[in-house]
Amino acid sequence: RAVPLPVSGVKILSAQLIRLQKTSPINDEAMPAQQPSIIYKLKLFIIIFVPTTTIAQAFSDTIPFFLNKQHNICIRARVNGVDSLVLMFHSSSTGVTLTEEAVAKKLALQNSQSTRVTTWGGSADGRFSEHNTFAIQRLTWNDVTIFVNEYSGPDTDGKFGYDLFKGKIVAIDYDHARMIVYSVLPKLPKGYNKSKLMVKDGSTFILGALDLGKTVYRDTFMFHTGYGGAVLLDPKVGERYAMQSTLQTISTSELKDAYGNVFKIETKSLPQLKVGGKKIKNVPLSFAARSSAIPMKVFGNGLLRRFNVVFDFQREAVYMKPNSLWGESFKNK
Repeated sequence: RAVPLPVSGVKILSAQLIRLQKTSPINDEAMPAQQPSIIYKLKLFIIIFVPTTTIAQAFSDTIPFFLNKQHNICIRARVNGVDSLVLMFHSSSTGVTLTEEAVAKKLALQNSQSTRVTTWGGSADGRFSEHNTFAIQRLTWNDVTIFVNEYSGPDTDGKFGYDLFKGKIVAIDYDHARMIVYSVLPKLPKGYNKSKLMVKDGSTFILGALDLGKTVYRDTFMFHTGYGGAVLLDPKVGERYAMQSTLQTISTSELKDAYGNVFKIETKSLPQLKVGGKKIKNVPLSFAARSSAIPMKVFGNGLLRRFNVVFDFQREAVYMKPNSLWGESFKNK
């Protein structure tokens, strides 16, 4: 959707043309009758032409979403014309993935091929289909490879990754439940904090700090909107800083990855965390019972949804500002 040129820009341009006419050495009264109409046509041409050029340089598309019980960002999408799908936006995944249930009940993928994939829980057999069409609202991607796995977030048929917005700006506005995709970075309201966004191995990362009381652990953390918890760490990291032995346990649970591999999780209470230029107290910090081939240093959407976020995939930056969810209490898992 084109961003309209402000009316003030047209008024300024018109005023400049009028000044040019007044200071011109040509005497309008002495000119033949047809000459004023030429100046008038030139004036109209410039007023129409310049805004059209400006409009072509910027656009935005607004996409509504809802949050499920795991705080996943859920968006209605279409695959090969089938419009009954709900997929979650995953900020540390790439491509498009559908669940086996969605493929069996809602659409048939053509020319499915087998493959072996690496997951949080190890490795698993998977399959994929090439040359598909994927669409959200008015945005369409052609020749898309779609992977199929067992699980996704509650109430969703799969997920899509950040790489679909390469070279774009993506704003996640939790206050109004909308994602806005821009071609250029808009002027942001006051209160946004800019941080470096690191992109590596199909995931995005941001700097953060865990305040343990006597020690502060600083590192890069995966920016993971697909994980419903607040913070997830590899047990080896916790052991290095004696987190498991010094922090209070508040719950135990299980975590299942997209291919059904199960992790036992122990959740502690972290005194304070810093991310996006803000400090948050009493944050649930979870540890898996075993390490993974994929590094577990994760900020999940149980934490991140408390910020309105703007991803600048042109300059690898992220802007964060506390929103109306900031004061909500954390779930203890």
